[in-house]
Amino acid sequence: MPRPADQFMWNDEQKLVAHRNMHHLFPSHVVKAGAPVRALPRRDERLGLDVAAYMDEAEATGLLVIRRGEIVLERFTRGNDESTVWASRSMAKSITSLMIGTAVRSQHIRSVDDPVTGYVPELRGTHYDNVTVRHCLQMTSGVAYSEDYQDRSSDVARLQLCTVGGKKGAFLEFLRELGSRRDRKANTPGAVFNYCSADSVLLGLVLERALGRTAPVQLERELWSRAGMEGDAYWNLEAPGGSAFTASGFGATLRDYGRLGLLALDGGALPDGTRIVPDGWMTESTIPSRASIEAGSPYGFQWWLHEHAGVVSNKAGAGDAKLRGGSGVFYALGNAGQVILVNPAEDTVVVKWAIWGAPVEFEERRRQDRAFFAALFEALNGIF
Repeated sequence: MPRPADQFMWNDEQKLVAHRNMHHLFPSHVVKAGAPVRALPRRDERLGLDVAAYMDEAEATGLLVIRRGEIVLERFTRGNDESTVWASRSMAKSITSLMIGTAVRSQHIRSVDDPVTGYVPELRGTHYDNVTVRHCLQMTSGVAYSEDYQDRSSDVARLQLCTVGGKKGAFLEFLRELGSRRDRKANTPGAVFNYCSADSVLLGLVLERALGRTAPVQLERELWSRAGMEGDAYWNLEAPGGSAFTASGFGATLRDYGRLGLLALDGGALPDGTRIVPDGWMTESTIPSRASIEAGSPYGFQWWLHEHAGVVSNKAGAGDAKLRGGSGVFYALGNAGQVILVNPAEDTVVVKWAIWGAPVEFEERRRQDRAFFAALFEALNGIF
């Protein structure tokens, strides 16, 4: 097994092994599924695309396309299959956003404009005094933080190490240190978009304090046991019995990620129509902050937008190929090429797993993804 502490340094083959085994590499909480399973009828279509070539070139290990509630494409490579439970990486952030929505609906979180210190008082007297739940959802907390996966001394590397020390309270200790630092200038909350996994971890602590239960327990209670998932999932923790790693560390099967995408497509509604988030939550979640637009990366409540008001994302929308329905497309994205793409205009969800290698290749991989997704939507439109 790859060494957990070296997560950001894993090569392709190590990622292949680790992404199937994150619940064995790190402390984790099992998220139980419940009956009945949401059926995903299969509709075989000849799309006229060289799917095998795309998956090989783009280092994809799983691909699922659900259109109008039916599976029109499902492929696995490199030993994965329909039973494989695969790591979300940062796609977990979008799940965390949904869980915040459930707590707002129940009024355990009164408003996304509440200060985070109202729920996590241990952070009072730090930068977080002026940070709201909304700021964390939008990655605009302003806390001085670096997310450089190639720098072992970066803040994200230190954050990830909180999951290997076996210490309960490690995330809270890290956040307090981060909010108290004086070696780097912070930004005014709300002013600057800075992709920050610490913001997502803080959301998990807010959720935990507001509800009296951790994110994976809330996920099972509100969504996973009720949304027709076919398999149990997992969520990594800082330590056994500790807080969840709500920035990453989730795992599920390909089809269950697809069912999660369908819930987002349906505005946060379960298959029976029961809404688990407030009315309009998904709409608000996919409205980007001004700061993210100015940064060229339209970003909502832990969801990436393909484009907004003519600004095409420099993260999610690399390349020149135009996507049908692109103005409404939003994504959950995870390191090394994990994607849940939701396209409301095309009534389509795409899930892709991957083991992207060196970060210098990521831009080209994003271009390959966008070109394939554009061709896919054109092919689907020509059929039904």
